Amino acid sequence: MPDKIKMQRRFSRVLHKHKLLSILVAALLTVISMMALVRLPETPEAAALTEQNGLYDLSGIADLAGTQLLLTPTETYYPNTYLTPETANTAVPESTRRYDEIRADYLSQRFVVLLPDDGVYDMTFRLSGRHAMRVYVNGELIGETGRLGTNKQDTEVWENNLTVSAAPKDGKMDIILQSAQFYHAKRGASLAKLNIGRQGMATAPFASDRTKGLLVMGGLLSAAVSLLGIYLMLARTKATLYFALACVAMALREAIQSQAWTYFPLSGNVSFLLEYFSVVLLTVFLTLYLGQYADNRLLKSTRLLALAGSTLYGLCVLFGDSLFYTSVLTFYQVLLLLCIVPSVAGLFYKMRSPNREQAAALYGIAVFFLSAVADIFMYLDVFGETETNLPVSEACMLIFAVAQAFSLYMMNNRVLMETKEAEQKLTIEKAALEELNRLKTEFLGNASHELKTPLTVISGYAQTVKHLSEKTAPLNGSEVSRRMTLISSEAERLSLMVSQVLDVTRMEEGRMVMEPVRCYAEESIHAAVRTHYPILNKNRNRLDIRIESGLPAVYADPVRLSQVIVNLISNAVRFTADGVITISAKRKDSGVLICVSDTGCGIEAERMPRVFERYGKKQKTGGGQDTGTGLGLYICKHIVEQHGGAIWLESEEGRGTSVCFTLPGRTNTAPC
Repeated sequence: MPDKIKMQRRFSRVLHKHKLLSILVAALLTVISMMALVRLPETPEAAALTEQNGLYDLSGIADLAGTQLLLTPTETYYPNTYLTPETANTAVPESTRRYDEIRADYLSQRFVVLLPDDGVYDMTFRLSGRHAMRVYVNGELIGETGRLGTNKQDTEVWENNLTVSAAPKDGKMDIILQSAQFYHAKRGASLAKLNIGRQGMATAPFASDRTKGLLVMGGLLSAAVSLLGIYLMLARTKATLYFALACVAMALREAIQSQAWTYFPLSGNVSFLLEYFSVVLLTVFLTLYLGQYADNRLLKSTRLLALAGSTLYGLCVLFGDSLFYTSVLTFYQVLLLLCIVPSVAGLFYKMRSPNREQAAALYGIAVFFLSAVADIFMYLDVFGETETNLPVSEACMLIFAVAQAFSLYMMNNRVLMETKEAEQKLTIEKAALEELNRLKTEFLGNASHELKTPLTVISGYAQTVKHLSEKTAPLNGSEVSRRMTLISSEAERLSLMVSQVLDVTRMEEGRMVMEPVRCYAEESIHAAVRTHYPILNKNRNRLDIRIESGLPAVYADPVRLSQVIVNLISNAVRFTADGVITISAKRKDSGVLICVSDTGCGIEAERMPRVFERYGKKQKTGGGQDTGTGLGLYICKHIVEQHGGAIWLESEEGRGTSVCFTLPGRTNTAPC
């Protein structure tokens, strides 16, 4: 059992590795199977009899009830002559050996058959190609198809078989068959074979062909309707429309090839024209369908050549004489071969690593075009002349349609899934944008209020100083100095908030530039504390600086590094009153770890995951100042990460907050 599983896995790996070859082999086997299937005899082969001394003697066969006999053409026939019962004994026949020498668009054959009794017999006359036919038995007209004439204008071709029933007289049937075919340049009227048997043995001959033709036609039309539904309701891709129209064209051809067209009100001459024009329509629509893959010069050139040749031949069929368009059919078929082989080869080379939906489409394409090549070779008599042509491309077109429908089904499933995922993503993005818009609106309201607060303080203290200066009494220097310090502090706060708004704008537009140089973290810490802490701290907090000695140099922008420290100090003092602000720095690996801690109110647990987001909702607390834009931590995170470091926050509500960040050592020269 394990060996069997290993063999299966090995076989699967080989198929996956040689997927394209597997598709071609599967398509070739499918076409060979279909060719064998269409050539299976409908009934057991009839025993063949030849003429002896001008007679077919069946009188010695005791029981014809269980036997059907095939009478091969007689040794003589009457080219370009309509033999009648009146002229049967005076007309001069020709030997059938001269059949290939004499071009006969209409002819007559005579079968004289001896039978064991005078019962009723079924007779089926089979010819190669469609003819107009008329049958006389013992001088009486018993059946005809189409319309016989001595020229093309007076003749209407019909089917390639005719079935009649008649009884012999005194055990003898004198049968005259008249047939005409003016429409084909390659051949004129054909010599018929005669199947004969007791009545009921040959009932409705070729009915199975018509039934199969109707089934295939129905399958192709169903595929066309399904594809048109997909085109109209799901994906309006032209390739789907072209393939649906190709199915309609092939359904028309199958109806004519299988003689199912006789069930419809259609004249024989029109059906003859449609038989050839359907090839043109099929070629045009399939060429347009394959145009979706034509993205290189070879495929585009063969596509244009096939369309041009099909258009020209279609005009010949519609407006030319049948003898002309059947005579140039060989050139059209050669042109199709020259287009099919390189186009399909180029398509397979281009898609040599197909996915599942492409593999299904390629299998259908390979099956149909291999069958089309086989049919063209058959019509060109490449493998020798045959009495009957049995095309396989109609049935293979149905396989092509099924494969294409399966490919489209998988593709539409994929597209629907992608569309669903895209819709979900858009829904999420829409919600995020709406939330961002709400936060921006809220931020603008808060920022306006926060900017107004220091302006009000500055204006009030400035007016107070002005009043003091206007008094006649000597100025109190300490009082003026205190008020000017407050004005300076509020101006600094205002400057910090405006800088944060401008920095966020630069960050969103990608204009925030870092200028990293070799520097030391402790210098930036002392500079930030010395410049800003006395102004920012109004809550009577004590500052504790703990810097480890011998810290390594870092590769950073000193101005931006100071900005990070100032933002963190500003946050700490705003939410801490009568507490301790601790700034620490120590070595971490080859870099530096800097922390700003406070003993303030801390941060609510639900806000922790979003504290580094822009436009975040500011935390309101009665323990400190609420002044701020809510952008400080967002800016700090951007600056630290641009330097190749990391920033994080630890907090416990009511116990304080610590914000720490790292900076890589001097050896790290990552772009900032």
